[in-house]
Amino acid sequence: MNKKRIFGAALSLCAAMSMNAGIYTFKIANPTEGAKIEINWCATGETTKVDVQNGVATLNKSGFASQYVRVYYGRAYALNLYLEADKDLTVNCDAEARKFSCTGALADINNYMLQSPFASLDFNAAAKEEADFIKSSDSVYNANLALLKKANLPAGFAKKEQQRLLFKSYAMFPMYMSYHPYLKKMDSYTPTALYTDKLKQLAIIDGNCLEFAEYGDFIMNAILCQAFQGGDRSKEFMTFMDANVKDAKVKSYIANAYIYGAVSNGGLDGNDELVAYFHKNVSDQKLVEKFNAICKQWEGLKAGCPSPSFNAPDINGKMVSLESLKGKYVYIDVWATWCGPCRGELPYMTKLEEQYAGKDIHFVSLSCDSNKSAWEKRVQKGDMKGIQLHLGTNSDFMQKYIINGIPRFILLDREGKIVKADAPRPSDPQTTKLFDELLKK
Repeated sequence: MNKKRIFGAALSLCAAMSMNAGIYTFKIANPTEGAKIEINWCATGETTKVDVQNGVATLNKSGFASQYVRVYYGRAYALNLYLEADKDLTVNCDAEARKFSCTGALADINNYMLQSPFASLDFNAAAKEEADFIKSSDSVYNANLALLKKANLPAGFAKKEQQRLLFKSYAMFPMYMSYHPYLKKMDSYTPTALYTDKLKQLAIIDGNCLEFAEYGDFIMNAILCQAFQGGDRSKEFMTFMDANVKDAKVKSYIANAYIYGAVSNGGLDGNDELVAYFHKNVSDQKLVEKFNAICKQWEGLKAGCPSPSFNAPDINGKMVSLESLKGKYVYIDVWATWCGPCRGELPYMTKLEEQYAGKDIHFVSLSCDSNKSAWEKRVQKGDMKGIQLHLGTNSDFMQKYIINGIPRFILLDREGKIVKADAPRPSDPQTTKLFDELLKK
């Protein structure tokens, strides 16, 4: 349920649509300079951005079909609304207090959308055994249907909303296959027909359902959890998609979401078939342009390309550059003290450093902590080996490596050229195999 947290001062947002012209006006208290109102039209996938000037943003739009929309303001999470042409709506939003109220012709529907205490399952629910988990999931859906029935909304909307609630209520269901063995500390887990039959029943392949934002997230997770069987993920993904997803709209949606994410986070090395699969199944020009742009960024990070450089201080203030480390392989860990997964890799990093001590490889940890004192305090404990440097935030090195999440590991050769721009983690057994192969050269 990928909600973004609201930051900053409270805002008051009003959205008004005229009876005839489709004019939407957004009035925002304490507006953030440069922020925009962003409306995502779920039925078409269009995004409309509107400038905010002196706390007011106005949009003229007509001739659209009734549909769900998601409204974003700055870094605020999405407000789920439902709009019909030629009906007015005013939404008052106090972002800090998390209070929302609507007036106008669509007030009843949107007060229901914004104020209903929708039920949901959290991550820990996946610890339940299959039968209990399914029962809990069904209970969530029934509770949400009861909220809809109590709201006594127009029949046309209620019919559509019942389907949206299906995907909203069962959002956690596809994740059970990976969350359950993790929570139960199981080495392996194969779901029974009790679970897989229910998942197949829920995971309908229907492009019309993409008008519900919740369907996109649900079907993406449902496809991936069924496709991945522990082998080559790219091949498993493409094979499963071709065998099971015949609807062109759904296939395009999932291909774009998965492959864009794979390339954006992992680069182009080894992804030639995925890139070709993207272009085979995604024809929307805006999506293609966005994908081509991220591919172009990664072109300079392919194996054999010169690495972007860095020059950062160690704990004593001495500046260390990438150029000064040439002559050995360089294994880089981009991390931060506040990052749980980063800290989880530290013991494995220490073991690697001990295992390859005296070998032809530098181990470099680049901290992107904004709080330098937190990094200094951690390094001064004395249990971290290797070369410890403070890179800080918004570094050119991180931008050029397209580092959107940490930890991120990078492996360079003796000349400072890229071996892997997204290298395996210290905890991955493939890391030692890779090191051993390189050190034989």
